[in-house]
Amino acid sequence: MASDIAEHVVVDSAAFIKNAQLQDIAKHVYTIQDVVREIRDYETKKRLSIAPYEIIFREPPPDCVRFVTQFAKKTGDYPSLSAVDIRIMALTYQLTKEHVGLDHIKQEPVMQVGLLVQFFTSPFTHLFLHRDDCVKRNNDVYRHLEDID
Repeated sequence: MASDIAEHVVVDSAAFIKNAQLQDIAKHVYTIQDVVREIRDYETKKRLSIAPYEIIFREPPPDCVRFVTQFAKKTGDYPSLSAVDIRIMALTYQLTKEHVGLDHIKQEPVMQVGLLVQFFTSPFTHLFLHRDDCVKRNNDVYRHLEDID
């Protein structure tokens, strides 16, 4: 059904490598040049050369890259992201800004309270435990029942 097709989609190399039928997913397929450069295998390159859809190559503007980078640093995701990952997310952010607006996009990460309890075992090390693994008595949190006097 044509109504089930999205207007825009931004893809990374996994979509191309897995041979996702992008023409069935969206009317406009976007990526950055470095995503295609990441593809090494002959079969995927061949499929891309005869894909039944146009790939629109765009680079995200610096302000969008900066936004995604800062957001990822605040969430702690930054060390696990490549430069290509950040630019793909920045392009997604830019296209969202252009076509939908940013009213529904969080500008700052939201930290969930109460999921983790932090114990300081020394000034330099931290132990994080799920709240369900802890026992609470008199507003003090203990890791084990035997820690309670």
